[in-house]
Amino acid sequence: MVQQKAAVKNVLSGDTVILRGKPRPNGPPAERLLALSNVQAPRLGNATRDDEPFAFGAREYLRKLLVGKEVTFVPEYTVSTVSPPREYGSLLLANGDNVAHLGVQQGWLKVREGKSRGNQDDDAQEQELVGLRALEQEARDAGRGQWATDTDGKRQVSYTMDQDARSFLNAYKGKPLEAIIEQIRDASTFRVLLVLPDKRQQMVTLFLSGIKAPSCKRDNAPADQPDTSEPFGEEAKAFVEARLLQRGVKVVLEGLSQGNAPNFVGSVQHPAGSIAELLLSNGFAKCQDWSITLVTGGPVALRQAESAAKAKKLRVWKDHIAKAKADDSEFDATVVRIVTGDTVIVKSANGERKLQLASVKQAPRQSGSVNPNAKSRDLKEVGYQFEAREFLRKKLIGKQVHVSIDYRKPAQDGFEAKDCATIKVGNANIAQQLVEKGLATVIRHRKDDDNRSHSYDQLLLAESKAQEQQKGVHSQKEQPIVRIVDASENQTKARQFLSSLKRSPRQSAIVEHVANGSRMFLWVPKENCRLAFVLAGVRAPRVGRNANEKSEPFGAEALAYVSEQCLQHDVEIEIDNVDKTGAFIGNLFVNGQNIAVDLLSKGMVFVHEYSANESRYANQFFTAERNAQSSRLGLWKEYDPAQQQVEAAPVVDQVQPRHEYIDIVVSDMINGSRFYVQVINPTEIKQLETLMKDLSLHYASRPAAGADQPKPRVGDIVSAKFTEDDCWYRAKIRRVSSEGFEVLYVDYGNSEVLPRSRIQALAPQFKTLKPQAQEAMLSFVRCPSKEAEYGVECMERFHELTAGKQLVANVDAKENGVLCLTLYDPKMSTNAEASLNLDMVRDGCGIVNAKVPYAKAYPEILQSLQEAQRSAQRNRYGMFVYGDIDEDALA
Repeated sequence: MVQQKAAVKNVLSGDTVILRGKPRPNGPPAERLLALSNVQAPRLGNATRDDEPFAFGAREYLRKLLVGKEVTFVPEYTVSTVSPPREYGSLLLANGDNVAHLGVQQGWLKVREGKSRGNQDDDAQEQELVGLRALEQEARDAGRGQWATDTDGKRQVSYTMDQDARSFLNAYKGKPLEAIIEQIRDASTFRVLLVLPDKRQQMVTLFLSGIKAPSCKRDNAPADQPDTSEPFGEEAKAFVEARLLQRGVKVVLEGLSQGNAPNFVGSVQHPAGSIAELLLSNGFAKCQDWSITLVTGGPVALRQAESAAKAKKLRVWKDHIAKAKADDSEFDATVVRIVTGDTVIVKSANGERKLQLASVKQAPRQSGSVNPNAKSRDLKEVGYQFEAREFLRKKLIGKQVHVSIDYRKPAQDGFEAKDCATIKVGNANIAQQLVEKGLATVIRHRKDDDNRSHSYDQLLLAESKAQEQQKGVHSQKEQPIVRIVDASENQTKARQFLSSLKRSPRQSAIVEHVANGSRMFLWVPKENCRLAFVLAGVRAPRVGRNANEKSEPFGAEALAYVSEQCLQHDVEIEIDNVDKTGAFIGNLFVNGQNIAVDLLSKGMVFVHEYSANESRYANQFFTAERNAQSSRLGLWKEYDPAQQQVEAAPVVDQVQPRHEYIDIVVSDMINGSRFYVQVINPTEIKQLETLMKDLSLHYASRPAAGADQPKPRVGDIVSAKFTEDDCWYRAKIRRVSSEGFEVLYVDYGNSEVLPRSRIQALAPQFKTLKPQAQEAMLSFVRCPSKEAEYGVECMERFHELTAGKQLVANVDAKENGVLCLTLYDPKMSTNAEASLNLDMVRDGCGIVNAKVPYAKAYPEILQSLQEAQRSAQRNRYGMFVYGDIDEDALA
């Protein structure tokens, strides 16, 4: 019998393969179905019948052994009584191993008894069967393959999408799933067997996201409806089959296909790279706009691959004729700044780029407009330029857009050269929308001038529509006038605006300019004013004012980050005060996130201790900086706690006592000397009660958080359902782990770990009231942690002294946002020394800590505490029951 060479295209079952011959010049390679002689495998199932036990395992063994490899095959005989006729023979690996022998030896194949056929020799046939029987007995004895006794050899597989396709997508979207490419319909459409995390299997139809390959002739096309392949369709299909068919890959589901069929759009991840990029770069496919935005990792790589094929005029691009332009390119980018009513700055992988909208011109600026000058920094604009800029800002800032460079306008008449482009958000042409609103006009190009927008006709129609409806510059009405007052012109003028700006807890604003990481200029539409704004609680590194002036470390990085997050974005501000230059001091929020906390957590700015201690967000400021220090981020890259303590500037001790008395209640305890308090403020208590009622009503009817909602991050302020009473409270995410989400209830100070289902995003109307719980500690007193020896006893004593009582506290100092308090029970305390701090020490439940910066300001209190500690030691109270303790153990 003649030995022949071929490559294994795919494996149909544990005993049947399809072989692929060498490529032919006028068509795809010849294919041949071959079944292994003298053996049989369990039958695989389909949509109408189940697998036989171990059928999939047998198929998988042969698939992993053979697919894509060159083998030697020996045809032995053909059975013509079946349709179509089936050819039987032997397969040999490159090392000479017989595939049938290996399958029987591993227990995946059984010996099929039979007489010799065709030209087979009877003795040779019997000898072959004897060898196979011995191998089968070996597999039985070893419990291999289908002879295993610890499994039933069955799988759970669904060949149709029985469940809701959207729910299935939501459950697995963005997660790499193990998969096998079972069939390739065309180069961008596959039948894929997904292996889910719970080992269930699901067959799906998958369209590669972002691309479309030429279609191929259907094998099952009706006879009366002849079906043909598109040019390069069969070649592209063979290209993919040689690389992916029946290969193990990972599939990332990214969306649903268009139409009503439950098919999916996604990416195929292969160790060799992206098949979508490979198809595009070889001219086998084109980018598809409707699904390219779904691509994991973004569309840039696909667009670049397509551009490379266009330039080489490969296959589907063989007739492509590039326009003769000075600079022709297409790319995706993010809009970072609006310059004028027709000019923007975008940021792509290649950096920032200034673009003018192709074939349009912004509305003219009318006479009477006044720019800020030396006499007055107020602004007056007449015309539609301001409205045009605002339209572009709301539509584009921070958005992903697709840019098509239509032409390059050379430098002339003192104006710089400009790239003119069509910018689209999704399928919407921004220039067309601008013209439709009458906020720009269309440039009339010469007939022989090809330097125009590729959507020029649509722009002309849009302008005609605006003219008919008399919109914007085509209106017969008077030109609009915009006046904006500069509230930060000087301190006196700033104070005139302070009360109105502080009246609302938060004001909406737009960031017009960023000077450095903590200073910017804002426009407040409600007050129609422009103001300089300084972030409270932080100090940003200085930024050089020109190329010759050196910036402080991370000054430029902080400026760039704030610009990226805030410039021309809608933000919210809280005003605290004004400084001597007329700048307003306060907090700024982007999408609910305090930008100062964000900067501190990334190590880009420092805490300004004085202003931070005065802020309601002091705890967040100091916690964020400590986290950045421990992670050695940004400014803290070389941070060494021990060295920092040695090299730090000497702390100026507080020498004058403070007399700042507040009424408080203790809301939760960390240990015997560290706790959370609520300051008794009738107005804020009433606001908190109202907020709690509204919060409960708001979330009572809302469903639990699902997988489609964003996962909370550390530092996020959320609504959390307390375990003990099943009520909703405001909380902050402290830590995320496999156990769940550790939350701190910001109005009470207690904490717990919750599952995702008990956490919801906090609605904006519940963020206005500042957190009511403040972290505090007993002045001059230190207690063991809850987990340490005597920790619980000290907490119990503190609870006895404070539980259910309204206390008076003197704020002796503030350390990193934590209140240092001397507590008094109004019913028991008779003088400044008769405090609860003294009771804790006298009962042996705390030790005196005299090494605090404010100790010199309270010598009498400190002396009485030290006498109380000596008394507790003599009488063996509390922690001193067995004598002196190791004070370092309490640190």
